[in-house]
Amino acid sequence: MVNYKTLLNQAKVKCSKQEIESTRAEWLMMDLFNWSKADYLMHMDDEVTVQHETLFEEATQRMLNYEPIQYIVGRQSFYGEVFKVNKHCLIPRPETEEVMLHFYNQINAGDCIVDIGTGSGNIPITLKKMEPSLDVYATDLYDSALSVAKTNATSHQVEINFLQGDTLMPLIERGIKVNGLISNPPYIDDKDVVQMDESVLNYEPHSALFAENNGYAVYDKILEHLPDVLLPNAKVVFEIGYNQGQAIKQRIVTKFPTIDVQVIKDINHNDRTISFVWC
Repeated sequence: MVNYKTLLNQAKVKCSKQEIESTRAEWLMMDLFNWSKADYLMHMDDEVTVQHETLFEEATQRMLNYEPIQYIVGRQSFYGEVFKVNKHCLIPRPETEEVMLHFYNQINAGDCIVDIGTGSGNIPITLKKMEPSLDVYATDLYDSALSVAKTNATSHQVEINFLQGDTLMPLIERGIKVNGLISNPPYIDDKDVVQMDESVLNYEPHSALFAENNGYAVYDKILEHLPDVLLPNAKVVFEIGYNQGQAIKQRIVTKFPTIDVQVIKDINHNDRTISFVWC
């Protein structure tokens, strides 16, 4: 008889042999079976069902191939909500919660807002759930990502206006103006690939990670067309890389000299958020 504790310990040994943190096996088991830590403690001495043993062994092999656990189980938590994720969209990160909350605290009830490069839709869906009066748009270049975002919006029972296209183009083409704009665009420089975790590099979509022009290409595209989509006093918030704050601030003030740009650090004291009010 194999119980859940033995099955987990076997996976931990396999992790250790590949120098993978053994705690990942614990996360995998709990996420795969939708268990809390208390659930595991309650079931650890139970005999494993054939179905669970097969599921866990297949999932463990994927983990040992460095596939992110979020893709294996097909979901990720973001600000207390669960979102479907797959290889077509970036896995939501805790740092992005801080960026989203900053934006939420800037906007007003009833505002028209947009998320540029929405991926799984975690940002606009969470904002809509927090303030249902918002008129929310979300854009993405890729239909495969928008398909995931639409599924998430349906499961969360919120109405989001999803538009496919490059950065602000879908808004410009439709004459849409907004009171708030948030974006977590691709911002990693190609040369930084050597610093990246193998699971991110091999499985997450490069289109959502890397940007040309030393990581600034998408920011430059958005900045170029801001006057075409922003209403007076619109709030703009970008997520940025830890070493990009001053460079992006300089790009903004060079293009729009009257704008006061804030660079805000995250909980780990890294530059994470760019914030300004449109004049």
